[in-house]
Amino acid sequence: MGQNGAGKTTTIKLLAGLSTPTKGKIFVNSMDLSSESRKVKKILGLVPQDSSFYDERTALSHMVYYGRLKGLSKKESMEQSRVLLDQVGLGNEMFKKVGYFSHGMKTRLGIAQALLNNPKVLILDEPTNGLDPVGIRQIRQILRECNNKGITVFLSSHNLLEIQEICTHVGILDKGKLIAESAIEKIRHFESNGVITVGVYNLSSDMISLIESLEFVVKTELKAEHTLDIYVNSEIDVKPEINRLIVESGGKVFKLIENSLSLEDVFFDATGTKFKG
Repeated sequence: MGQNGAGKTTTIKLLAGLSTPTKGKIFVNSMDLSSESRKVKKILGLVPQDSSFYDERTALSHMVYYGRLKGLSKKESMEQSRVLLDQVGLGNEMFKKVGYFSHGMKTRLGIAQALLNNPKVLILDEPTNGLDPVGIRQIRQILRECNNKGITVFLSSHNLLEIQEICTHVGILDKGKLIAESAIEKIRHFESNGVITVGVYNLSSDMISLIESLEFVVKTELKAEHTLDIYVNSEIDVKPEINRLIVESGGKVFKLIENSLSLEDVFFDATGTKFKG
């Protein structure tokens, strides 16, 4: 994920062999793309951000055409095309001309054609961009079904909520650099493991300094006169330690709540992006 211009589409072009890296190597399924390009492309399915189709062709005609390009016989193309069009929810639309398709229907057709060669890796560039909520949910379900069948789904998006809903792993791109990459639950701990909100009736600057001196505290933010957000980074529950320190310092705790960071929080912290209202 990343902002517009971060390098998401460029990364996808590199992975798909559509662009050549100026340095470094790309490995897909343990194969070196530079020396095993043909083998890599045989296991890839690609859905670009803007899939182009012939308006006068039907969905089924497109699928058979793409199947033949991928080396399938006419019979194999026809059989697989019907199954895949059903799978992506276009079974009742297979004889309709694509010129009458909505944006969401074209996206689903793009996914169907990308699955014709039974790929091990399915790559999609902004698959839900421009879709309405119904279309987004349909694409999300299709991708989950693909993943459940053993296909690795690699997608780009600047929609943080969508990433959080569908992905198991996430990488954050910023100005062409991968600044964080991990399982989605771990990457939400990129800045901290969460935020502990404490309410202290007699909160003082000295007390805040003591809290900030704790080794597991990343930073603090004063939210109100008696309320402090404490960003922590620890594998264990540190609430008792924070409570003890405040009480021993003469504080009276009336609230102590732990909240996980959202992916949006992590993204803004990691990229240094600030929202200007």
